[in-house]
Amino acid sequence: MKLKQLLLIPFMLLVSISASATIIDFDSQVAPGTFGPSSGAGFVDSGFVFSTNMDVIDVSETGGWWGTGTGGGHSGKFAALNNYGDDMFMTQQGGGSFSVQDLWLHGWQAEWQTGAVIGWFNGSLVDMVEVSFSSPWQNVALNFANIDTLQITSSYYFLVDDIQINSTSVPESSSLVLMAIALAGLVCLRRRKQNV
Repeated sequence: MKLKQLLLIPFMLLVSISASATIIDFDSQVAPGTFGPSSGAGFVDSGFVFSTNMDVIDVSETGGWWGTGTGGGHSGKFAALNNYGDDMFMTQQGGGSFSVQDLWLHGWQAEWQTGAVIGWFNGSLVDMVEVSFSSPWQNVALNFANIDTLQITSSYYFLVDDIQINSTSVPESSSLVLMAIALAGLVCLRRRKQNV
């Protein structure tokens, strides 16, 4: 195997690790016609932890009064609701940083809302986008990179759906990849010396 081919393998592994995008749509959380995890517990979806005031609810026409003025989630029947009107906080389970490309917001029962979507890293502000929304679903382009907490503030109850996340691996993983590349280089040098 040539050196270039050998070095190409770890590079391709690195590229495939960093290209893992996820869309959190909340559709796996609850059964149709019900509301999701009870307040006070929060929930985990796709490896992300949502604050204790967040619930997943069925906002479709068959979901009862939860869906009034909504017409369903942005995709599917479900969306997350900031119960008690508090801010939403989202972190990665087990820690680590991530990026958020965009998300969809809707005023619960079509209420007009103002607020902000905020990205934090180690308690320091990374970026913030001010928002105004009601009905229908509104896309909020963020492109927040290297954050460890996503916060959504609002003047009232809101729904959020289809949060597009692109997780970055924790630093330890990249250390292991660098070590593997170094070992591959040593093996190639040893083979080269034996062939000379």
